[in-house]
Amino acid sequence: MIRAVLLVAAASASAAGAQPVPYRPLPPGAPAPLQPVVSIPMLQADLAAKAGSDTVRFQRDAYAIDPTAQAVLAIQAQWLIQHPRVRASIEGHADVRQPRDYALALGERRAAAVRNFLLAQGVPPQQLSIVSWGRERPSTPAIHDATWLQNSRVVTVLKDF
Repeated sequence: MIRAVLLVAAASASAAGAQPVPYRPLPPGAPAPLQPVVSIPMLQADLAAKAGSDTVRFQRDAYAIDPTAQAVLAIQAQWLIQHPRVRASIEGHADVRQPRDYALALGERRAAAVRNFLLAQGVPPQQLSIVSWGRERPSTPAIHDATWLQNSRVVTVLKDF
């Protein structure tokens, strides 16, 4: 008898699960449903696609943001404002020709300049952090003038929610 009741309950539950759930708007003041989980790599790809890049480049020994970088960073700022739960690490880099301490300081100045630009665009300060990698993480291992400038950069890296 109990077994028959369980079978009937299981059958009706599976049949009910196959039915589409009708849309019912939430009553006023009700908490919003949880959003689907999106991975950080997917968000990183979305940021790069919408802004044109997650990276801005600098001239040798410079940390001034040129107009091309400003355009990319303005779109990054809009993206970050639209995703307030996402935290970003602003990571500064320098080329391998620099002495280690100088490269770390230059990477930090670059990252700070980008962070300040994003803050001026309205990104909340708690959403951003900076780190300098100096010459420790080159984007390319080749050693010649063209690749050295590729390493003079700041990358916006999304970290967590």
